Amino acid sequence: MTAPLWICCHLGAREHYAIPRALHRAQRLRSLITDAWAAPASVPAGLGGAFARLSQRHHPDLADVPVRAFTTALLMREAGWRLRRLEGWHLAIARNQWFQTRAIDALPDDVPDGPGTMLFAHSYSAARIFAEGKRRGWTTVLGQIDPGAEHYELVQRLAASRPEFGPAPPSPPAGYLDDWRNECGLADWIVVNSEWSGESLRRAGVPAAKLKVIPLPYLAEAGAAGFVRTYPEAFTVERPLRALFVGTASVAKGVGELLDAFDTLGGLPVELRLVGDCAMQVPARFVGHPQVTWVGAVDRATVMAHYRACDLLVFPSHSDGFGMAQVEAQGWSLPILASRHCGRVVRDGDNGRLLHDVSANAISDALRWAAGAPRELERFSANSAPLRSAGLAPLTDALLALEPA
Repeated sequence: MTAPLWICCHLGAREHYAIPRALHRAQRLRSLITDAWAAPASVPAGLGGAFARLSQRHHPDLADVPVRAFTTALLMREAGWRLRRLEGWHLAIARNQWFQTRAIDALPDDVPDGPGTMLFAHSYSAARIFAEGKRRGWTTVLGQIDPGAEHYELVQRLAASRPEFGPAPPSPPAGYLDDWRNECGLADWIVVNSEWSGESLRRAGVPAAKLKVIPLPYLAEAGAAGFVRTYPEAFTVERPLRALFVGTASVAKGVGELLDAFDTLGGLPVELRLVGDCAMQVPARFVGHPQVTWVGAVDRATVMAHYRACDLLVFPSHSDGFGMAQVEAQGWSLPILASRHCGRVVRDGDNGRLLHDVSANAISDALRWAAGAPRELERFSANSAPLRSAGLAPLTDALLALEPA
């Protein structure tokens, strides 16, 4: 029997192309269809905006894979969207619809109809692609990037409960979630990256039999294998506990509760660095807080430097499809303090600690404990080592298990 072949319709460079890379290592990837693809040497140095982002639209692991990309057309379309001043949800929907039109035209004709051909696409950009795939009898696999409709409802409730951090972000238009429900109906399999996402989708009416939890892979950065993390005998004012938050600072990510926790720590030797964009209003008392540093958005190399320099990643999200920062932190053997509403990277008491709830008191208690337990943090760091070597193999095995028997 001929092994199934996969077609990946991949909008953007999500997770550094982990899905197509995992399939390619098993010689299952027939074609990668993506919006933009450019070898780093082909992108002129010193250019900003969309041109600068092109340097990230490539991966050496996929150098010998048949790739269909629409790079020039995308740059022209992006310029048109800017002229029309599209932004927010309207821009996201325009990109999703444009990509689906191009991807359908690029689907290969030389693969057999029937369930032995596997068609993958990410949520919110799959409905029309899947409709064509089902017409050809292919097995459709949806990569769900977040906890679905319930997540957006939660964002609104959280923002209403914390008005000091600004208004809620705009909700997605009704048609956006309608298309998502259509995708879920057309999908034979829906891959979620956490039990939290799976529970959210089940509550939204997605059949449990379609859901498959596949965590994101642990992919160590260059140089991580030889990195040795050290902790002082005790944290002091001169050498405080360095807590790190990486991601978009928002109410949904638990940053409100995280900041409130620092209001209760008093003179405890703990400092916080927030690395990433800010999608909330920051009350004045936290702008110049002596224990809080707002780093802002930086390039990937600088983010990695912050992982190396800090003692503990704090990931108190109220709702997250997975939380890639956790994977990146583990790559550098960084212990994690995380909520239970995301991908389960933390083994409680082994390589980090889980919050019993997302509240200022719970976060404050955990930070107070960490500030007095450098040896335990050192043990957590040492226990991260097995995860650093997992690589793509578990992801490959999990994807191949979706193929028809």
